[in-house]
Amino acid sequence: MIEINKTSISLTRGDSAYINFTLTGDDGQPVVLNQNDKVRCQVRDKTVSGKLIFEGSITVSGSQIVWHIRPEDTMNAEIGTYYWDAQVEYANGDVFTFVEVSRFTLLPEITLLNNG
Repeated sequence: MIEINKTSISLTRGDSAYINFTLTGDDGQPVVLNQNDKVRCQVRDKTVSGKLIFEGSITVSGSQIVWHIRPEDTMNAEIGTYYWDAQVEYANGDVFTFVEVSRFTLLPEITLLNNG
C-alpha cells in the first residue's frame, strides 16, 4: 500500500511502488532532461548527514520521471519514519532539488514473501 499526501509518502515495507514526477519550468512548460542529466531520490534516517536507507531506481523519459521502489529496497529496513527528497543534476553541473525534504514512513506488513 502506498499513500502520498503532497510530498509525504507512506509505504508498506516490502511493497513495490512507482512514483511519477513531471518537471516543469517557471513558465509551466515541461523540462526535458537528456541522457547526461541525473535524477536522484534518496531516503535517509535523518535530515542532516543521515544514513542512506535506499534510493530505488529512476527512469527518465523526456520530462517524465518514474521512481521505482522495489521490495528489496525496504524489506530489511526498520518500520518507522524517514526523510526523502529528490533532485536533478544537469550535465552542466547545476543541481536543483525539485522535492523538498519530506517524510517517508515505512508501515508494517503482515504477509511476507518467501517466508513460509
